[in-house]
Amino acid sequence: MKKNLGSLLIEQDIITMQVLEEALQRQVIFGGRLGTNLIEMGAVKEETLLKILASQHNVPFAEKHHFENLPQDALDSVPIELIEQHRIIPLKKERNKIVLAMRDPTRLDVIDEVSFRTDSVVKPAVASELMITQALERYYNLKREARYISVTTTPDQFDRTPGKEAEQVHDLEVHELLEEDALTIEDFSKSFMEVSNRDDVAHTIISGSLRVLDDVFMFILKGQGAMGWMSGGKLEPAGDFGSWNLTLESHSILSLIQESRTVFRGSGKDLYSTNSWLRTLSATPPEEITVCPLVLRKHTVSAIVGFSWNRKLEDEELEYLVRLMRKASIAFEILILKSKILML
Repeated sequence: MKKNLGSLLIEQDIITMQVLEEALQRQVIFGGRLGTNLIEMGAVKEETLLKILASQHNVPFAEKHHFENLPQDALDSVPIELIEQHRIIPLKKERNKIVLAMRDPTRLDVIDEVSFRTDSVVKPAVASELMITQALERYYNLKREARYISVTTTPDQFDRTPGKEAEQVHDLEVHELLEEDALTIEDFSKSFMEVSNRDDVAHTIISGSLRVLDDVFMFILKGQGAMGWMSGGKLEPAGDFGSWNLTLESHSILSLIQESRTVFRGSGKDLYSTNSWLRTLSATPPEEITVCPLVLRKHTVSAIVGFSWNRKLEDEELEYLVRLMRKASIAFEILILKSKILML
């Protein structure tokens, strides 16, 4: 039985168990493959990782120069839907042979599908996730998928078309809903216990937050940057929210939340004047903006930015959001433990 990447790296004294555990934690929170997180941590050099993967799977590995100036006949040799679905890059096309860069060269189903669709012999080469992602953007303009949830469990309260004033429609029904059952959080406990990946956690957070907020935008906070992850409500953000990459400035509300690790709410107009990136979410500022962090092991790893269009949240609603994020933090801990079990 082939050993997994983590075990190989430890056996060869390239990383320690402590480093592996940190990488697994980052993988659960930030996504990506284990090797990508190790490279970003500076724990493993990209070339070292590729050599180990190539030896493990008995295939050649692709280096950076192999992705330079790819010929058009190679780029066109594989249908775009397969490239987008499987995140693969055809590096070379010679007669009836295609050299295919893959993150996981053991995916025989992908190799067989490409071979069948192109009527060619596919020669896999392992490549890092970073190389393939950069090539997908450079040659095919394919970026990380934006995730948006349209939740319809609450009445249609407002016209949230960007650039238009929010108009109240069913205010009484909304407040009746809030008073009766909107703050019941126990039904989300089971959802958090059953999550299988990071996106399941985010989906549950968004669904739960929309019980008290009108629109929710979830960000990953990583170092000095904030990346768009998932959003929900009625106001779909302009552009590809999943590819957002903001640099956190000292006066940014996300930067303050990252440092303080506490929930915040403030006037939409005031926050719009000091956080220009909010205008990309909506040209019109909401009545109130609420920002709630997700804290894991004393680090703010994510945060939700919530819009309330015509009212301010009550104290019990803020406490509800805090409890929701605490449950999400425990769900991440469970995923990290599952990853460690599979890796050891």
